[in-house]
Amino acid sequence: MPQPLDQVTIGILEHRFTKEFTTLLQRFGATVYACPILEERPVENREELEQFVRQVAAGNFDLMIFLTGVGARFLVSAAESAGLKNEFLQALDKMLIVVRGPKPVVALRQFGVRVDVVPENPTTEGVIEALRTRDLGGCRIGVQLYGTPNPLLVSALEAKGARVTPVQVYAYGAAAESSAVEALIRKILNGEIQAMAFTSAPQVGMLFDFAQKLGHSDALANTLRSNVVIASIGEVTSRALGEHGLVPKIVPNQSKMGVLAQAVADYFSKK
Repeated sequence: MPQPLDQVTIGILEHRFTKEFTTLLQRFGATVYACPILEERPVENREELEQFVRQVAAGNFDLMIFLTGVGARFLVSAAESAGLKNEFLQALDKMLIVVRGPKPVVALRQFGVRVDVVPENPTTEGVIEALRTRDLGGCRIGVQLYGTPNPLLVSALEAKGARVTPVQVYAYGAAAESSAVEALIRKILNGEIQAMAFTSAPQVGMLFDFAQKLGHSDALANTLRSNVVIASIGEVTSRALGEHGLVPKIVPNQSKMGVLAQAVADYFSKK
């Protein structure tokens, strides 16, 4: 029986759940070209991270914001390395816990941590809106960052009178060999890829960083725009695509790979 993604080759950049995402797409008949493009790496400045963990464990914060599930796990791991895991988790139990989206909720619940605020919109703007009516004057807030600083969030909190301490928990680095990414880019440019599925904003930036080094950034953007069906998880990822003039045709209403795979299948079944 024909499948909706028969004759469709889909490029994916997912690195943490590559096999799982590949299997989900293959169930609909897709040929998957997987190129895990990035990975999370611990920050080099471990002293700053350990100092932050000690501040949390000592009860020096009133509110904690977790932006990613990976970041939540990294912080608990850092607390464990410092011999402060129990104190860290007990301190979290005494403060207001805010998350950006569903992934940190899952991560924190694994450690028995209660989550108090989950914004409807899983973005920085969503977090700001969720805290809009709260009196944050003098509130001591810890913010788990990832990859890059978040001046929008920090400045919004400080404008409400909060004392904000951000901490960079991990950074992104290239997971794939440059030759593997170059091969993917050439396949896209040669029309061998009919769809691309992006599951995080950093994937977009990393792909175009590689393309820039190869001198193919404009060509890649033009080809993706005109010849490739783009699927995207979430508003943050879609915004990153928009920075390169790309508008995804497929954006499911849930940030889950299974839902994304189904949405891709539904799209092509109607073509």
